[in-house]
Amino acid sequence: MYIDGHRIRRTAISPLKYEIPQLTPQMELKLIQMWLHGKSDDSRRGYLTDVHHFLDFCKKRLDHIELADIQDWDTSLTQKYAPATRKRKLAAVKSLFSFAHQNKFLADNPGLALSTPKTKDAIAEKILTEDEWSKLLNAEPSRQHQLMLQLLYESRARVSEFCRLKWKDLREKADGSALVTLFGKGSKTRKVTITPHLWQALKETKTDGTRGNDPIFLNIRHQAYSTVQVWRIVKKAGERVGIYGVSPHWIRHTGVTHQLLNGSPIHLQQQELGHSGLDTTSRYLHILPGEYGARYCKVQLPSNKAVDQS
Repeated sequence: MYIDGHRIRRTAISPLKYEIPQLTPQMELKLIQMWLHGKSDDSRRGYLTDVHHFLDFCKKRLDHIELADIQDWDTSLTQKYAPATRKRKLAAVKSLFSFAHQNKFLADNPGLALSTPKTKDAIAEKILTEDEWSKLLNAEPSRQHQLMLQLLYESRARVSEFCRLKWKDLREKADGSALVTLFGKGSKTRKVTITPHLWQALKETKTDGTRGNDPIFLNIRHQAYSTVQVWRIVKKAGERVGIYGVSPHWIRHTGVTHQLLNGSPIHLQQQELGHSGLDTTSRYLHILPGEYGARYCKVQLPSNKAVDQS
């Protein structure tokens, strides 16, 4: 059984015991396709991987799966995956069962009783200081890779959004900066602004033959960079200055935090990050250094001379 080139089941379907309702292989396939409808390409790939893993473990049809089967799978996840990965996989499967139950493909929702585990908020561990970011950027020997890193930092784009960028997605503004149009998670379009300095440097890479539909950055095969290639560039840039595990999403976290530190309003960051609500963006406020709040304390402590000593 295949969707988007992914085989989602390796095992034969178990014999039927009872049918409430009867879920044929074709109906199961249709169910998963309906569940995935409208999701981004990246989300589809991730969900398909997780569902394939789950079905391969259970070796049952969806309407024969019980809570105990999901719990057994969850136990196996704790032995193989990090907590965040376990949480993501469980959330995907719970979402599929909820969708199936709500749309009357299943009589019951076996995932309802299983709570999604809470995980440590590790954003603070994935943010570089301004000094660390400057060192990383300056240590990069490739000018093109420098521009890629800085565009990731200023745009705060997700890596998939970054890889889709074309020249037509950048428009110069009257002040010399540029407006970048990003299309990504949740099929949302949003606009962010990059500095005049970066925009000027990017324009210098254009040639007479550059067209609007051309990718901003081309690899050695004269093709757009893949997400894997960008990950490798970022990872290597971090290792070059002794910072290990750096990813494009680290740069997104870092760019947000630095802009907040420098006075950017949080509601503006919410819009430019593509967050659905302020609660997600507010996570960054809890990890900012203590001096951030002090910038907004206007009333000062009276001098010692003004205090009545009696």
